[in-house]
Amino acid sequence: MKNTEYKYMDGTIEKLLDRLISVIGSEAILFEKFLELLEIQQKALVENNTEELQSVTSQLQKIALESKHLEDERAEIVETIQRREGAQADLNVLRICEMTDRSRSTQLRTLRETVLSLYSQIEETRMRNGLLIKQSMDQIRNTMESIGRIPAQKDIYQGKGNISKEYAPIGVDRRV
Repeated sequence: MKNTEYKYMDGTIEKLLDRLISVIGSEAILFEKFLELLEIQQKALVENNTEELQSVTSQLQKIALESKHLEDERAEIVETIQRREGAQADLNVLRICEMTDRSRSTQLRTLRETVLSLYSQIEETRMRNGLLIKQSMDQIRNTMESIGRIPAQKDIYQGKGNISKEYAPIGVDRRV
């Protein structure tokens, strides 16, 4: 289907397309916020700022929830367009771009590229943050193992006031 076939779209499809553009734009804004928060999270991980880390994690969870709602709304709009237009195959943003007028098509393509770019940046930052967390956990584990192997010196009294030096391992409760 080409743009010219939809020259005389009724108002319902136009409203759906405008709503789709709005939803994808909102998703792009959320992804930008998500990326900014991931970068703040990364800084907090490096600086070992647990308060900031907890705050950012809470904000990330809220944005993820909002993103899920927008994703559901986008899927609903695409499904409605697919039903109305009788599209046989799965309908995606690129196929919708082919179906709509030039102005909406340009907006949708631009938003699509923006969202894909942001998603790529988010994945890269998430992977770096995950690596930082893993390295931190490895360091904590290694430190705990080292502490558990450090001998503690204890003085043992022997006959006639002599003191003997003896080493005993420090017990560390790792169940915490």
